[in-house]
Amino acid sequence: MARLFTESDVAKLPRGAELALGPKDIATPSALDLAHLRGVRVVRGSGEASSPALGDTLWQRMLAEDATYVVQVVAGRPVVTRLTSAGPVPFQ
Repeated sequence: MARLFTESDVAKLPRGAELALGPKDIATPSALDLAHLRGVRVVRGSGEASSPALGDTLWQRMLAEDATYVVQVVAGRPVVTRLTSAGPVPFQ
């Protein structure tokens, strides 16, 4: 059974703790942001430390460009849309 971890779950962990996510568990983007800020190590089911669930490259590109993004999880994969004055645009 998949569990959902939110920002409030991460806020309850001590700084420098570890958040272990099973293979089907989901952590919200705000939970992952707070984990990063508080030095909480996020570990996926394989035991490898993880950057935010969106993956390093996509996450880094989003952080490098100020914008409003919508992140959806579809079939276990992130789908990111950037909101622009012309309307929503897929962000890849």
